[in-house]
Amino acid sequence: MTNIQRCLAQNMKKHRKRMGLSQAALAERAGTAANYIALIEVGKNFPSLPMLEKIACALEIDALDLFDAQGLVSVDKSALLADLLESVTKTITDTVCSHSIRS
Repeated sequence: MTNIQRCLAQNMKKHRKRMGLSQAALAERAGTAANYIALIEVGKNFPSLPMLEKIACALEIDALDLFDAQGLVSVDKSALLADLLESVTKTITDTVCSHSIRS
């Protein structure tokens, strides 16, 4: 993961959690898929400029705030893995629940 990806990932997650949003809720607000948000937060994908604007709008921040390096912390891989597992599990659970409610 590059420094800019790490910066984006950490700031997205920080602002998402500050608002009390799950990845699925942020995705819905930004008009994208929850797994796409998850991939950005772990540095596997990097969004286009229009998507960055949508994510920032969904987080109620300026897009430049997604690249604020002031609050960056070193990445603890085991904590990141645990958080990723939790996020993926929650996304799957939310998806399954929403599909079973519709059926």
